[in-house]
Amino acid sequence: MSAPPDFAAVRAVRGWDWLVQSHALFARARLYWLMLILGYWMITIMLTVVPIIGVAAATLLKPVFAVGFLAAAWAQEKGEAPHMQRLFAGFRSNIRALLPLGVVYAAGIAAALAISAVMDGGALMRLVLFGEAPDGNVMEIPGIQSAMVVAALCAVPTLLALWFAPALIVFQDQPTLTALALSLRAALSNFAAVVIYGLSVFLFWVVIPGIIISLSAVLFGERGALFGVALATPITLSVVAVIHVADYIVYRDLFHHGEAVADASDAPPAA
Repeated sequence: MSAPPDFAAVRAVRGWDWLVQSHALFARARLYWLMLILGYWMITIMLTVVPIIGVAAATLLKPVFAVGFLAAAWAQEKGEAPHMQRLFAGFRSNIRALLPLGVVYAAGIAAALAISAVMDGGALMRLVLFGEAPDGNVMEIPGIQSAMVVAALCAVPTLLALWFAPALIVFQDQPTLTALALSLRAALSNFAAVVIYGLSVFLFWVVIPGIIISLSAVLFGERGALFGVALATPITLSVVAVIHVADYIVYRDLFHHGEAVADASDAPPAA
């Protein structure tokens, strides 16, 4: 176990730079990254088909698969292709320290949803945790939009604590609690950059696809909306892949700031 590492404090504009650098890495191996994303989704879907146990397993393994994406980005930065086998690198790493992160994720999200229940009587919580979808339009449930906002805000500390924790555990041999605390501190110390990054992701993940779908619906009616979804889907998939690449890019910028590529980690995840 190594000593807790220091992290850099960067300017707010780095939030945009993170997205640009992540997209550049993704663009050089677009097909590989899309296959990694689709492979992870297929595994998650197959797990969640199993009642109760499957959902719990998918949640616990989320940080383990996160290491797979980190390993893929690390390998590509070294000049290798991010092959599908990289997705399973977390299973050959410190899995005992990674699995508790899944528990933290589940507990944090459940707590955020429980707090949001004061806004909508628990409708959002029942929908997310138990799949209890009411009849009609979900967005018309009284208070559910406010509940979504409250849940999102309450989930932020959990998400920030988990952001760099898998990388700190695997790349720098940090214990689980130390990794969570370091991740949260690093994110909060660079909160302006994190906000810029988050808004940039929102622009490409939500706003632009939404504009494409809306314009298609206005111009061509119901079929146009479906056409708009078809046009927006590649953008959405690409943004999801870029977000996974960014987990490595941001970690490297904050915890290995200014280091040469070859020095980014002395002990990368197993191939």
